[in-house]
Amino acid sequence: MATLPPRRAVPPAPTSQLYLHNAPSRVPPPPPPRKAPSLPPRRGSRDPELERLLSRKPPPPPIAKSALPAPPARRLPPMPARLPTPEPEPEPELEEEEESLACIKCHDWSFVDSHASGFPRQSVTSLPLLVEQLTSPWDSETEKARAIFYWLHCNIVYDVDSFFSGNISASSPEQTLRSGLAVCDGYAGLFSELASLCGLQAHKVTGFGKGYGYQPLSPGSHAPPESSNHAWNCVLLDGEWRLIDACWGAGALMNGTYNQRFAPVWFYSSPTEFGRRHFPTDRSYQLRSEEDGGPVSWEEFILDTDGPVLYGDFYNLEFSPDLVQPNVAEIQGPGYVNFQLFKQCEHMSREQKDNYVYFINLPDNSKTTLVAGAEGAWGASVYIPQGMKGDVSLNYITSFDNRDALGLSPQTFQSSIGRKAMAWQGLCKWTLV
Repeated sequence: MATLPPRRAVPPAPTSQLYLHNAPSRVPPPPPPRKAPSLPPRRGSRDPELERLLSRKPPPPPIAKSALPAPPARRLPPMPARLPTPEPEPEPELEEEEESLACIKCHDWSFVDSHASGFPRQSVTSLPLLVEQLTSPWDSETEKARAIFYWLHCNIVYDVDSFFSGNISASSPEQTLRSGLAVCDGYAGLFSELASLCGLQAHKVTGFGKGYGYQPLSPGSHAPPESSNHAWNCVLLDGEWRLIDACWGAGALMNGTYNQRFAPVWFYSSPTEFGRRHFPTDRSYQLRSEEDGGPVSWEEFILDTDGPVLYGDFYNLEFSPDLVQPNVAEIQGPGYVNFQLFKQCEHMSREQKDNYVYFINLPDNSKTTLVAGAEGAWGASVYIPQGMKGDVSLNYITSFDNRDALGLSPQTFQSSIGRKAMAWQGLCKWTLV
């Protein structure tokens, strides 16, 4: 049996005595006791502010919540069974703008016209002052032009003597104002001057007018050379160029006598309507759009026989040249022919009190009264006998029993034929073939 080797001796564990053995043997003395700082010497008397603070009483202790009185019970209103639904507020009704206010043809110009009539020519000292008085109340350019247009009707008279004698001389606006007389050139010149003084763009236009003494050419005639016998104006009003004839608007010659009767149609006519009786030397003043066929030539204007012959009072009484029936120059029989007459605007009055009696006159002098119908027209169906030749005319009664015939009833007219004095004037005519 093998013997184990002798056991090695375990070395002693390291101990801190080694360090203690090397430390110094004397313990250091404790630090000297720390002396408290001495208090400052006491003052002989207290600070007054300190005395005041020390003399204040302490605040009372807070009250416990249990000691506070209970708030009164709040009584709520009973809930309704169903909350009411608020009724919607009615929308304010918008006032419908009358169509007539937007229509220059039937707009009520009475206030402007009444104002313009208050400045008689004899009291005018200068043209600028007249313009200030006439136009200062108005913001619209159309209203300013209307005031001038109506003032000319009230204060300038057509110079009949100069016209028939052929002794017509040029007249300045100042001369026309002083004399109160003018032919077409004087009217147009004064209108242009007054319009320019109030800031309007206005031009005097010259050309040919189918006015007093005009006779339409017979079918198949050749066009005469172009000529000029009339004057009017072209004015920019509220963004639109318009044609205005102040001379024809102021009155008209009838049987050699001047009738100072206002004709507003020559203030508001469209370029197409105006161009039926006016042909400017400068074609640009026709103002006809391409939709209306564009400018017409002199030959087309002077040879125009597409419709009946229209006289001045047809326009003065504000009838529509586009709607008159039959819209041809020649008619034939035998048979019934329907005649119709329309106002230029649907808003214009067709009441009897505002109109005359209109009638058809045949070559045999038989008369048929036109009756106002529901379609906005005056109409009559007239029988044309076999072989009848001559002119068929549409007329109106101007005077009855020596009084103005405005408002005369058709019944009174028919029952008074041959018994009462009457006078009439032509509106248009057709030729029987």
